Amino acid sequence: MDQILIVEDEEDMSEIIAYALKSGGLTCDVAPDISTLWEKLSSSHFDLVLLDIGLPDGSGMDALRTIKDKKLNLAIIMLTARRADIDKVLGLELGADDYITKPFNQYELVARVKAVLRRTKWGGKNEKILKYGGKIINLESYSAIDQNGEKIEFTNKEFELLKLLISYPTKVFTREEILDKVWGMDFFGEFRTIDVHVSKIREKLGESIIKTVRGVGYKLGEIDDENN
Repeated sequence: MDQILIVEDEEDMSEIIAYALKSGGLTCDVAPDISTLWEKLSSSHFDLVLLDIGLPDGSGMDALRTIKDKKLNLAIIMLTARRADIDKVLGLELGADDYITKPFNQYELVARVKAVLRRTKWGGKNEKILKYGGKIINLESYSAIDQNGEKIEFTNKEFELLKLLISYPTKVFTREEILDKVWGMDFFGEFRTIDVHVSKIREKLGESIIKTVRGVGYKLGEIDDENN
């Protein structure tokens, strides 16, 4: 099921949005500020972010820039009480998928969220699709489905780790390299973090998807790569 993250500091407004989305058959979570947005994105998978422009700890526009700079595979709909066309144009130029001005009709909100989700669903002709053990992995949309067509849920970090290994199928990555490329140089966690994420990926896709190279690190296992 599609996961929506509402980034909105006004509690009443976030409750209205959450109620509308749930009534429309969508699941959602709420982040009241930008710092919570990053926490949520690092620990859970989301398909779309409803991002308010005016937030207590920064601008939604700056958060949008960061999401695009990091190439996070998220659909973005900007929310704002401002009616100036310049805000709408700037948001769309920065890569937002749509723009909704408050106040809005709840039915229109749900319809536009679902429309953006349909447009950004994996399987487009420019996306890279991999097949592995009967499962289908989409590198562009950070998504996968199993043999029964059911969606396999990943956190962003799990998929970034998997995508790193897939991008360099013959390379053995040390744990230091993985921490640097997936978590960043300012991450001060332990190597155990990588082992836990590898274990989670194996649970979802099969043990042989990632090969352990003893004393060195990890590399991609055997995988059938097909481009759509």
